[in-house]
Amino acid sequence: MNTILSTFLKKKLPVLLLAAPFVFLTACSTTSDDSAGDGNNASVEDRTGGGSGSGDGSYEGQTGGYNDSGMNDGTAVNGQAYSGDPLSDPNSPLSVRTIYFEYDSITINSEGQLALNAHAEYLSLNPSKSMIIEGHTDERGTRDYNLSLGERRGKAVADFLTASGVQAQQIEVRSFGEENPVALDHSESAWQLNRRVEILY
Repeated sequence: MNTILSTFLKKKLPVLLLAAPFVFLTACSTTSDDSAGDGNNASVEDRTGGGSGSGDGSYEGQTGGYNDSGMNDGTAVNGQAYSGDPLSDPNSPLSVRTIYFEYDSITINSEGQLALNAHAEYLSLNPSKSMIIEGHTDERGTRDYNLSLGERRGKAVADFLTASGVQAQQIEVRSFGEENPVALDHSESAWQLNRRVEILY
């Protein structure tokens, strides 16, 4: 019996040893293919920005980097990244386009500074883009004074952006003074809405 077994092993063992890796690899590939659709495994989320709606104008994955290649269809990819021009993303800090001011002031508050930091980053990364800064005031004061105040508010925003790395030629400042109110009441709540700078791309 031992001689039969030893003869068998001498003849068949090398073949079995050569065949073992192939059997193992076949078993592994079958397992991964079968488990893909069983519903019990967690799916892997695509965070590369290469989902169905991402063209060349998308955020780059989760880095928040901006890309200047125009607008896309405006859909979100996996609920994480916005596909399209970041200027059109309603959840982006770039969607904040109005900076409000206190009475007779050109000081930019902390909320305004946060929004302007995002705009400065966007413009610095996209030197072909430009913005118009429109300065506005409430109705109190003379027309000439309000035109001047609107201009100073616009210049305060422009100075903040250039200090943050934006090129001066990317920015144009205009003043409308009290001429284009967004609220028509003669009350403090209306005046607060009218004391503003609007950012246009």
